[in-house]
Amino acid sequence: MFCKNVAQGRNGVIHYIFTILFTVLGYFIGQIPMLLAFNYQMNRHNDIGKEALLKFQENPDFSLFHISSNGGFFLMMMIFIFAFVALALSVKYIHRRSVVSLISNTMKIDWKRILWSTGFWFLLLFIVELLTLVIYPERYTFRKPDSSFFVLLLICIFILPIQTTFEEVFTRGYIFQAVSYNSKSIFWGLIISIVVFAFMHGMNPETVKYGFWPMMSYYISAAVLLGLIVIFDDRLELAIGVHTATNMFGALIVTYEGAAMQTDSLFINNKISPIVLALEIIVLGVVFLFVSSKKYHWNIKSVDWNCNK
Repeated sequence: MFCKNVAQGRNGVIHYIFTILFTVLGYFIGQIPMLLAFNYQMNRHNDIGKEALLKFQENPDFSLFHISSNGGFFLMMMIFIFAFVALALSVKYIHRRSVVSLISNTMKIDWKRILWSTGFWFLLLFIVELLTLVIYPERYTFRKPDSSFFVLLLICIFILPIQTTFEEVFTRGYIFQAVSYNSKSIFWGLIISIVVFAFMHGMNPETVKYGFWPMMSYYISAAVLLGLIVIFDDRLELAIGVHTATNMFGALIVTYEGAAMQTDSLFINNKISPIVLALEIIVLGVVFLFVSSKKYHWNIKSVDWNCNK
């Protein structure tokens, strides 16, 4: 079982404490390039004051510091690159196990699973967004792509997956396995991973603009879906693909005001409802789970919710 990969390494409380601390440290170190860029721009431009930092916390618009959206997007991704490196090194040298054990129960990453789930979930999102565009065209603003869109595409293909993979490996890999194994219950692994995922996104600017609990309904719905995918497939690759497709779609195709990722996507949705987004996740999630169960021959009824040592 996926949850039992924990047994491959050291699992003392101190090992978990230091791994989480080093991962958080990596996250903050990853913010240094962005802060240096802010400081450089503030010294270079007299029109940028400290109030820009306060506005940025409410709406992460890098134009406040005369930084291009692609440049800002790259700086945001740097945070997760450093966090991922810290997590991988901690798992290897503190827990003394392979980071692949946080992804696969066969110690081999199934890249076809990642590519399929990314493409299929992206298609589902595209269909729903297209229907919404046809029904409510007044909600959308189209931005004609220029050369910067090609740069954005490259960032989404080669760098953004590091961010989504880190979040999946940390929440539904590291945390899920640790809680499931030590509590001997996959159920508690699911619950705690949902809480951690929601907490990680609770500080996003969307919670300020659209309300904390409405956005939480969306984050929790996504976390439940991703958690169930991991439990039913007994590995992480499909969840990585779904998460990557979600963020890639938001960065490239449709974004909205106040989003954590401010990019020059093709469309801006000027009116969103977190509750509607949560319902979309639930409906599309059911479709994804059904198709995946047929494709990968899941036997959901026989899922063992125990993770006995």
